[in-house]
Amino acid sequence: MGFPSVMLLMCLVVGLTTCRAEGKDNQIQVTETTGGEQENHLTETAAEDTETLDQDLQTEPVEASNTGSPEKGCDPNIYMVLKELGALQERQEATVRALEETNRKLEASEKKVDVLNSTLTEMRRTYQEQHQVAFSAALPKDGTIGPVNVLYPLVYKHILSNIGGHYSPVTGYFTAPLRGLYYFSFSSLCWAGDGTSGGSLYRNENKVVSWYGYSKTDPISGSNSAILLLQAGDMVNIRLWDGRKISDNGNRYSTFSGFLLSPM
Repeated sequence: MGFPSVMLLMCLVVGLTTCRAEGKDNQIQVTETTGGEQENHLTETAAEDTETLDQDLQTEPVEASNTGSPEKGCDPNIYMVLKELGALQERQEATVRALEETNRKLEASEKKVDVLNSTLTEMRRTYQEQHQVAFSAALPKDGTIGPVNVLYPLVYKHILSNIGGHYSPVTGYFTAPLRGLYYFSFSSLCWAGDGTSGGSLYRNENKVVSWYGYSKTDPISGSNSAILLLQAGDMVNIRLWDGRKISDNGNRYSTFSGFLLSPM
């Protein structure tokens, strides 16, 4: 390669390398030599610069894209991040405490609901017992009671039914469990030749309805019934009149019955 060509190549290399994106300045120092030494030195330098130029041309777009615009404060502040994390943790802990308190309240509410359910069940059972009221009973023995010299309370000891348990086979009294309309009936028999029979249904100490019969030759039967508005605690029974008789046997002729028609 001639010396003028070498010099032209060197000028081209120097001009291109001064245009690098990083703003680096490359300078080529040419050492004055004589004759063949200067030409050899320039040839080697030109080859090295050509290789450097190729590398620079390959990396220059990447460097240009990486150095297009400076970053403006993108690094996060670690202290601010930690502060935000601490605040978030406090909010989470507060939420957990609120949920735990809500769970405690729910458990308390469930216990109250259980108590209410038990109370309602008991009230329902009591209501059903009070509203299922009925009884029927007969005199306990074969034979005749009387004549008596007092107003004699009859005790019907042979229980046919006693729903609710409000009739007493010991005293012969029915006790109203609640205010309402009640239906009562009774029947009686007196054997022939035993004289007269009669008695009354009493509410507390008040006579309500009665029966009466007389015959010297035939058996006497009688019956009556009533619908009464009773208050809770009112008592109803049958009483045989003074000087009268009543009879019965295994056929259960003489009975006393009653039941609740409707609460009021």
